[in-house]
Amino acid sequence: MAYFGYIVLSIVILLAMVLIHELGHYVAAKLLGFTVEEFSVGFGPKLLSKRRKNGELFSLRMFPLGGFCAFLGETDDETTDAAPKPKRRKRRGATEDNADCAPPTVNADAENNAQADNGAVMDNCAADNAPTAAAQSEKSESDDLLSYVMRAKIDEELAEQKQAEPAVVRLDKHGNPAKTFYQQKPWKRIIVLLGGVTFNFLSAIIFAFVYIWAVGYTVPVVESRETTPDGGYYCEYLQDDDVILAINGKKISVLRSYSELIDEIKEGETATFTVSRGGETLSVEVLKRLIPTENEETGEIEQIARFGFRSRATYTGNNAANAFKYCVPFAGKIAWLILGLFWQLITGKAALTSISGPVGSINQMAQVSMLNWRNTLFLLPMLASNLAVFNILPFPALDGAQIIFTIVEWIRRKPLNRKVMGMINFIGMVVLLLFVVIVDILSFAL
Repeated sequence: MAYFGYIVLSIVILLAMVLIHELGHYVAAKLLGFTVEEFSVGFGPKLLSKRRKNGELFSLRMFPLGGFCAFLGETDDETTDAAPKPKRRKRRGATEDNADCAPPTVNADAENNAQADNGAVMDNCAADNAPTAAAQSEKSESDDLLSYVMRAKIDEELAEQKQAEPAVVRLDKHGNPAKTFYQQKPWKRIIVLLGGVTFNFLSAIIFAFVYIWAVGYTVPVVESRETTPDGGYYCEYLQDDDVILAINGKKISVLRSYSELIDEIKEGETATFTVSRGGETLSVEVLKRLIPTENEETGEIEQIARFGFRSRATYTGNNAANAFKYCVPFAGKIAWLILGLFWQLITGKAALTSISGPVGSINQMAQVSMLNWRNTLFLLPMLASNLAVFNILPFPALDGAQIIFTIVEWIRRKPLNRKVMGMINFIGMVVLLLFVVIVDILSFAL
């Protein structure tokens, strides 16, 4: 039951990240005078929807795998300044050249003319169009009646359609027909497209501030020293309960963890540890050497390069000063690590199992959050940075690709083919969906 609660929490967090991203597009669009058709969180069938008086539709959809902020005319194949003029309908049997020869309409004058004397002389036009005036009158009456019935049926269907889906005419603040998305200037479109990524990264900075202030960072505390075969200690200058503050002059902080610093030291090298002991700050020398270590999975003894002590982590530095100092570089570091992971996937240096799709991410978020409340706070800047980096990638259907399309159009000073762009984005969306499905399957299978 507790796991289900964390699943719900993870879904809410993911929806919040999507909401922040789409809100970035929306705010930028409103500031620059774009017309928004729909603001949606999630994909698929609508669960909730609300249309504002200005015509904007806000909706919550079934699948929390993303969202969208749709603009006026964004999905149109072509952009035009005005709607095409409707074609004028001509009367049945009439043309510009022989309008006078058109069959008479059903009215009193037509009936009287149809019953004229047999000796009356018909004009050449009437004689060419019909064998007799009576036959022509009957045909005209039948055609006009059929035309009337058809027009009545069409008008009835149009009325029902308008009643079911009332047309919304979008106007700008001056009362003129609103511009479509592609009628806006390229630099404005680029700003709107960057709005989602910008809001995600700004939220990552805010979440990083909250995380550092509430949690801080961890430093290792010597819990026990390991003994050598002759009864001595591998790290003879360290003592139990020493708090390690720095290694080789590099302070452990939010940006540099203990594990990162010791990974820089090779086997056989001596490192200088700065420790806090009984209120004093001391420097001690510790050699990194091969030490027999039991493998927790197999139970076999392996030779591993270590310093010869076991430690526990303690939290420190959770204050507003550190939060203000490190929130921006901390968010930037997370974004850089995520970008590096994507590059490793492209170059084949990282396996697909190193990432997760939406379903796998929700599952991992729930499991990690169950372990410690601090992990939940850490997920916030990580997910926000992840969403920012992912959407800026130049892949079809993502913001990065749309920005590139807009820049190309700006340079060419000529609109790109909307049908081709739509097809590219559609293919990109299908590939992305297949990719996340495969990644999710692998994350559960392996």
